[in-house]
Amino acid sequence: MADTSIGFTNERAPCGKRVNGHRHREDDDSGMVFDDVNYDCGCRTISHQFHDGSVRSRVIRHDGRVLSNELSAEHGE
Repeated sequence: MADTSIGFTNERAPCGKRVNGHRHREDDDSGMVFDDVNYDCGCRTISHQFHDGSVRSRVIRHDGRVLSNELSAEHGE
């Protein structure tokens, strides 16, 4: 499993502020990918793709308000 963590600067957070932050990505080369972004203001974006092709994504503002919470299933099932 590939595991990558990087910092970033001056990116737009879900709240609209331009802040620094940290991205953590895990990939098992078989279709499962976790991509989590934490912004210094407290906002977060989370995207988890699973082996079956389904994707769970959430966008959470620094005050705890969930801006997006989606689960998409693979088409054709």
